[in-house]
Amino acid sequence: MEVLGVDHVGIAVESIDKSVPLYEKTMGVKAGQIFSGGGGAMRGSFVSLGNTRLELVQPISPKSRTSRLVAEKGYGIVHIALRVADLDKAVEELRAAGFQFMDEKPTSSSSSGDRVIFVDGKSLGGVTLELVGK
Repeated sequence: MEVLGVDHVGIAVESIDKSVPLYEKTMGVKAGQIFSGGGGAMRGSFVSLGNTRLELVQPISPKSRTSRLVAEKGYGIVHIALRVADLDKAVEELRAAGFQFMDEKPTSSSSSGDRVIFVDGKSLGGVTLELVGK
């Protein structure tokens, strides 16, 4: 798997409307537009910090991926997203090595247009990875 770098770090928050101004004030940056994703299962916003971004994510549906992660880990950092050169190849390699995924196949990201898939944290000692690619 060819990793191009860290794309973003996902942080689950209780309220996107309260968290965005807090992060903007604390870090002296302007967050991106608030978006909905997962078919309305979450709301989020990206905060750019140099070469990487923080993704603030508020779970809306109790059945959403973010809600499942919050149930396991609590609010705070819930995933690290890596940008990969070839998403399909990365998934194939990791599956062959025995890694488990939270979804069967990559899905389109509503925030970026990229394709994404989540490696189950149970495969990596509790760290959930999001792979991001075309």
